[in-house]
Amino acid sequence: MDSILRQGSKGSAVAELQQLLQSKGFYSGKIDSDFGAGTTNAVLKFQKANGLVPDGIVGSSSWAKLRMGIPTSSQSLPTLLPGSKGDAVSQAQQLLKDKGYYQGRIDGDFGVGTRDAIAAFQRANGLTIDGKVGEQTWKKLQAPAIADVTPPVTVVEIVRPSSPTPTPVPTPTPTPSIFVPSPTTPVTSNNPSVNTPSTVPAASAISLADAANSYSRARLPNQTAAINNLQASVSPEILQQFFQRWQIASGQTTTATSLQDAFSGYNNAQMLNQNLALQWLQSQLLSQTIIQFRQDWSNLNAGTVTGTTTPFTPTLPTEPTTNNPQLQLINLTAAVKAYTRSANQLIALENLQASLPAQTMQQFFQRWSLASEQSVIAISLVDVFQDYDSQKFPSQVTALQWLEKELTTANLGKFSRDWQTI
Repeated sequence: MDSILRQGSKGSAVAELQQLLQSKGFYSGKIDSDFGAGTTNAVLKFQKANGLVPDGIVGSSSWAKLRMGIPTSSQSLPTLLPGSKGDAVSQAQQLLKDKGYYQGRIDGDFGVGTRDAIAAFQRANGLTIDGKVGEQTWKKLQAPAIADVTPPVTVVEIVRPSSPTPTPVPTPTPTPSIFVPSPTTPVTSNNPSVNTPSTVPAASAISLADAANSYSRARLPNQTAAINNLQASVSPEILQQFFQRWQIASGQTTTATSLQDAFSGYNNAQMLNQNLALQWLQSQLLSQTIIQFRQDWSNLNAGTVTGTTTPFTPTLPTEPTTNNPQLQLINLTAAVKAYTRSANQLIALENLQASLPAQTMQQFFQRWSLASEQSVIAISLVDVFQDYDSQKFPSQVTALQWLEKELTTANLGKFSRDWQTI
């Protein structure tokens, strides 16, 4: 009889569970026999995708679904080596082509192109890079390309400290929030016709996922220049593999032809899958390429693409006509980096939470807890900002980006006003 497993379980049954989840494309962590947060997240995703109650507990129903349709053919298929020929080679080539790693002919001949595609596939999937197709490589090839990774909604009770509840802001038609670049360092413009100083922010450690999230909303000229310069520095082979991954992640019928198009198509519905493709691309880049991209991204005066001759002239902000400075909209991913636990910041977070629907907060707190590898659900934005650690838990940024996309212009304006009130 199969064991009933839940978070905290350990042993060989957990290892079997992790292997089954991995073979079906729901788990990418280590097979360590430890039912932790990563395994819980994978179980929840699998249960939702298969019409089971998403409770994170593996009982008889979940075991049955996990073992249903397990491909046994991988055990009977031969180990393929360079020089092999036949139907098995054709099958491997087709699977590689479906996943975007092989662009050659399906000819049943294990040549150099097939070997290189196998090596690239093994590297991307954490397998031993030997250029051969053995049992583990067959299993990965036969697994689904990208699983549905939308976290399920778990109803939790949100306990808030007793305090006067602000009047909720009426919910207008949702519109995307506005990306605000990092704090800037003043520099003097080289353009003699400009008397007002311009600003160039220091390069921040922005990831490609953060950049895509920002670009899909703002599309600033310096961002476009940074993206196009990045594409010029990436090899055609890596770009082709990325575009194939992006097509699968975005559920598109046609392949993107530029990073600018891909970044423009970043959206809430496919955000988690798209992040996987962007993380893969970033892992293929040289550190110097990433540094240059971040510098280009931070340069507000950059408006030209490498190889063009027409300079971009930034439009300087108009001076306010009153003594009150204009409100600067600030998003959550920028605010959390500037969080100092000041009184106005605490009020801004409490007011924002009170103005959002309970279901939205429940979904966000679940995403945050999974991203932070916590066994308990967070209950307040103040706790979230206090526990933020993107170095240790990079997925926390993804959770905050999801919540940002749920904000309306009214939410964002009220939050920014409260945050900046002294």
